[in-house]
Parts: sequence; C-alpha cells; structure tokens
Amino acid sequence: MTKTTKNWLYAIFLLIAVLFPQIGKAQIFESKTGVDTLTFAERISLRTNAVDWTLLTPNLGVEFDVKSTNWNRWAVGLTLKTKWNTPATFKNRVFYNITEVRADFRNYWRTRQINNKVPAHTGFIDRLFSCRRRVVKHPKTTYYRGAYMSFSDFSIKFGREGHQGKALSAGITYGIIKPLYAFRTGNTLDLDLGFDAGFVAVNSEKFTYNRADNCYTRTKQGSWKVVPFPMPTAARVGFVYRFGSYPITKKYRWRYDADAQYQYRIDSIANQRVVDAINKHNRDSVESVIYKEFWQVYDSVAVVNSAKADSMRIVNAKLKAEADRKQAEIDRQKAIDEKKEKERLKAEKKNKNKKAKEEPEPTEGAEATEPNGATESTGEQTPVEGEAPAESEAPAEEQKTPAESEAPAEEQTPAESEAPAEEQTPAEEVSTSQPTTSQPTISQQETNQPSAEPGKEASNE
Repeated sequence: MTKTTKNWLYAIFLLIAVLFPQIGKAQIFESKTGVDTLTFAERISLRTNAVDWTLLTPNLGVEFDVKSTNWNRWAVGLTLKTKWNTPATFKNRVFYNITEVRADFRNYWRTRQINNKVPAHTGFIDRLFSCRRRVVKHPKTTYYRGAYMSFSDFSIKFGREGHQGKALSAGITYGIIKPLYAFRTGNTLDLDLGFDAGFVAVNSEKFTYNRADNCYTRTKQGSWKVVPFPMPTAARVGFVYRFGSYPITKKYRWRYDADAQYQYRIDSIANQRVVDAINKHNRDSVESVIYKEFWQVYDSVAVVNSAKADSMRIVNAKLKAEADRKQAEIDRQKAIDEKKEKERLKAEKKNKNKKAKEEPEPTEGAEATEPNGATESTGEQTPVEGEAPAESEAPAEEQKTPAESEAPAEEQTPAESEAPAEEQTPAEEVSTSQPTTSQPTISQQETNQPSAEPGKEASNE
C-alpha cells in the first residue's frame, strides 16, 4: 500500500469521525435523554428538481440525515442528472448535453420565538444570520442552508459556436421546505424551493459546425479557468419524498425544544401517575365501602333464604311422608280386598261343586228338576189315564221331593249365605213352568227353596 493511499484512507476515516461522531452512541443517548430515535428508512428522503425536467434533463437525488435523533439538523445529499446524445428533433446546430454529479451538506433550522430564554439580537451580523424572530409567522416552514460541490461534463450549442468541456463548482445552498401531503402509509411529500451560488472552474473548448463536411471543428483549445466572481449555478423547484411515519415537522428540531418537549412528557407522565394513584385510591375506597355493604346485605339475604329453604324442605318432606303413608294404606287395603275377592270366588266355586254332587237323579216318567231341586209350579196337575183330574192342589208337605225334604238347612255353607243376590248361579233361579206327565208338579210356594226373584237371597240362607 502506497503512502498516498494511506493518506486518503486516513482522510476518509477522519471525515467519518467528524461527520458521524455519535455512531453507535445514539441509542445510549436516547436512553439517557429520552429523545425520539429515527429508523434507517426515516433518515432517507428522495428528491428531484422540476426545473431540470423542463429542460428535458432527468434527475434524482437522495438525502440522508447525519444522526438518528429528532434534534439532529444536519444532512448530506447526492444528486445526479444526465442528458447525453439523446434522440431529438433539433437540427445539428442546436443541442444541449450535460451530465452532473452534485453533493451537498445542509443544515436545517426553524425560526425561534424570542423570549426570556431565547435572547434577542446583539448586532447586525447576528441579526443577518440569526434564526430568532420577534414573531414566528411560518411555524411549519423549515429552512436550510449549507454548502455544495459539483462536477459536470457538458456540450452545449445554441448558435453558430458551441462550448464543450468540464466544470467544477463549489458554493452555498439555501432554500425552504414546506409540507405538501401525507400518505396513509406515513410517507410524506414536501415542496423544495431553493438556489445554489458559488465559484466555478471551467475547462471549455469552442467548436463550430462545418456544413460542407457535416462535422464539428474545434476552433479554440480549452484550459482550466476560474470565474472571478460568484455566480448562480442551480435553481430548484423540487419535490422531496420522505419514508416512514416521521414527517419534517417532527424532524430537525432545536435541542432546547427537544429537551423541553421531553421534560414536558416526563412531567406529564409523572402528573398522570399521581392522578391515577389518587383516582385509584378513591376508587378503591368507594369500592371497599360498596363491597362491604354489598356483602352485608348479601349475607343477611342469604341467611333468610337459607332459613326459608330449610323450612320449605321440612314441610315438603312431611307432605311427601304423609302422601307416601296414604298411598301405602291404599295399596294395603287394595291387597286385602283382592285377597277377600279371591277367597269368595274360591268358596263359591267349592259350594257349586258340592251342590252338584248332592243333587238326586230324576225319576222315570218325570221331568228333571233344576239343579237346586226346585220345580216351577204350573197351577194345575196333569191328568193320568183312568183317573179323574184333581180338583185342588195337593198339600205342600206331601208334594215335596225326597231330595228337598232330606236336605238339611244346617249343611249350607257360609259362602252361600254371604254370596250376594246378584252373583247367584242360574241353578238358584226359578225355571219356567213346564207340564209333567208322570206326577204332579210342586208349586214354588210349597217348597223351601229360594224365591225366583233375581237379586234376593234364599230364605234358608
């Protein structure tokens, strides 16, 4: 590595150390002072000049803030514009070709209100370069001032003779920036109005157009010359596009204003904490009183409801026990009735079987009597051959059948006496009167059998 290269590297490192003294310290400074920190994108902005576009010269510039704090007011920029041998409809004797690279270093500032903390002007020079005002008329306008340096390569011919060469320029830049529009994404668009003026060094040669040979002929050899007086080098009516949600109205602030705003925020936070603590204390006091009263009322109501619930539970238990007892009594009585009914039916069946066994067989020539041994009276006797018909009925005692006379009344079972009239069998009912051929019938009144009327008990039962 040569000595010249080492010197250039040393100069570059020194320049970086001077321009970026807070690299790696901005975050620490933020933690100590609490100022706002800009992101990398919020430190970048794009700009273009509409005046060069009117001259059909495309141009684009980029600007980067030196520090990442909101009170930083320094920025560096680089602009490139070029138009070289582009197709055009102009004749060969008129053309405008130029390529330029411009770097600038700007200092942004805003006007300040003169008060007890901001002193007034002390002299003409102070007033000339001061940013302090008695009345701040444009609080949203941001001003800038700085220095620039440019290098250009040009070839310009508007008349019979043209100029071609290179130029170096250095001087001052001045302008104002006003916010125009804020996008939904947070990005903003600003208007840039300014100018550049400085000293120019030119290495230019003259040439003319030779129509006969259709070529350009150099008429004067060029050499580097410095213009002895400052001259304007650029005019700007441009637009600046800023990235991020940090517009220019929040950037490039005075350190005093940033600190005051930070202190205001700290005081606001402290005051808000005190107010929150007082409100919390009052709220807790009120809530504690309400809480105690609520639980007192709730406990008393809960005791009453519990007593009511216990009383109703006891009453319901008693009612249920009474209902169960009545239902058990009904079921027991029903079982007894069913048992009695079964016993009655069994005794009745047994009595029927016994009567069927004791019934005598009917004699020859006479009609069979009913199962109970009773015959129905017809009211007259059947005459026998060779004898005169009887004029009157025979005595009841003589007309009884042996089966009826032999059947004692004591042999009747209790089931017959307990059987109701409507449940008697058809054997106990009186049959219809039928005439006999072999012996006279016995009337119903002369027998000891039950009456023929349905629904009544027999006399011997």
